[in-house]
Amino acid sequence: MGDKVPWREHFDVVEAERMADGSSYGSHPEYLPDFMNDPRDDDGRQVMKLDPAENRALAAKTLSRFPAATGDVINFESTPFEDRLWWDDEEHWARMAAELLSSYAQRGEWIAVIWGNYLMPAVTMPADVAVRHAREILDAGPHFWIHPLENSVLIECLMDGQVTVVTIPSS
Repeated sequence: MGDKVPWREHFDVVEAERMADGSSYGSHPEYLPDFMNDPRDDDGRQVMKLDPAENRALAAKTLSRFPAATGDVINFESTPFEDRLWWDDEEHWARMAAELLSSYAQRGEWIAVIWGNYLMPAVTMPADVAVRHAREILDAGPHFWIHPLENSVLIECLMDGQVTVVTIPSS
């Protein structure tokens, strides 16, 4: 945990805690897009899987600051958002992801992807890697959130095509 991976400095990471019996967080990393588990892939080597403590720290700075609606998506009835977009197909999503990430993450900055399915660990990677693999990230489903680590926004991506950009409230 003392290494100098760029994204780790953004978290107040507590000492790794043991997962309680029956906890499912990150229990199926094989559900992640293939490139994220391929140590031979140049992009795959840049993907960092968050352990349970890192995931809790990330959630405390992002998702936990919003009220949840049914199905653990953000309740936007009580939370104002900046923008709401819709994608029609994977090609449209890929273009939209590139535009959103170029708006909220500078070249070389890292983003986090938090899955609506806790069986897959949250991951971080350079924004350009996420853009190159936007379709694969979408295909991994279910819904997910993207958080540019140098920015205070969270991008919620739902499988029905809805994408919502919201500013993360301060603590």
